[in-house]
Amino acid sequence: ISIVHEGAEMRLEEYRKKKDATEPWMRPTGFKELDDEIGGLSPGEEFLVIVARTNNGKSWVLAKILEHNWRLGFRVGYISPEMSANQIGYRFDTLNEHFSNFALYAGRDTEDDYEKYIENLKNNSKGDFIVATPLDFNKKITISKLRKFCLKNKLDVLGIDGITYITDERYKKGDNKTTSLTNISEDLMSLSCELKIPIIAVVQANRSGVDEDGGVPSLESIRDSDGISHNASKVLSIRQHNNKLKMEITKARNCKVGTKLVYDWQIDVGRFEFNPSGDDDYSSDDLESRRPSRHEPVENKQPLVNRRGSSQNPF
Repeated sequence: ISIVHEGAEMRLEEYRKKKDATEPWMRPTGFKELDDEIGGLSPGEEFLVIVARTNNGKSWVLAKILEHNWRLGFRVGYISPEMSANQIGYRFDTLNEHFSNFALYAGRDTEDDYEKYIENLKNNSKGDFIVATPLDFNKKITISKLRKFCLKNKLDVLGIDGITYITDERYKKGDNKTTSLTNISEDLMSLSCELKIPIIAVVQANRSGVDEDGGVPSLESIRDSDGISHNASKVLSIRQHNNKLKMEITKARNCKVGTKLVYDWQIDVGRFEFNPSGDDDYSSDDLESRRPSRHEPVENKQPLVNRRGSSQNPF
């Protein structure tokens, strides 16, 4: 296609659709300050990778992004290879209404009426939040099955809690793990382009490339494959440290790379509050790069009564 003839008209038409849309064109992440930097998630040609070490909250961040999109009326899908639908549901309830996740998981009393909340949830929901486990894919998750899952449920956003659980349909004898993960990441980007939905995947980081003093993982620390970061449209590296969630935009095709954001995180009740001052791990230049003057106060839904305090580690 000629980008100076018919291609130019196509770009102009797309630009006008974005500019004149009555609803936001980009899908938000639920982290306003992050959206200010990256513009949100594009509905198509968007493969966002969230990378972190074990037990640093990457599944929580994925759940928050999806819950926020559900809140706006979108239909979202969550592929959960390790946790049951009920466990993901309790996290959803924590993020949505700030119930103690520990209380829900352990079956302890909640200070608010959980039964009333569930009834209201069923009767007043605009979008849908669909969780699927490997059993729903006959214990073999493939790109072809993910395509059918998205089309059947008319999804607007897809989240995958672990890219390594996907089976490479292009596998050939002798291919190693790196080759398979590169194939899978290419196919996920292609799926996003085909279905015109953002796809978000969680990836494990190696210990190498992670600052033990509290820094986030580097691109080089992505386990088993640098092909994942190559095919991603954006990479968000995160670290949970001292009850703070640290984010760094380590790859982005259409925005600034290297911006760092810090959120005070009450893990057990699902609250994230932007911390414009950050902490001692970030230099003054990093703090300036966040441009806090651009950010409006974070809207935090206040609980009806006091909730259980936060734990030290995500679970």
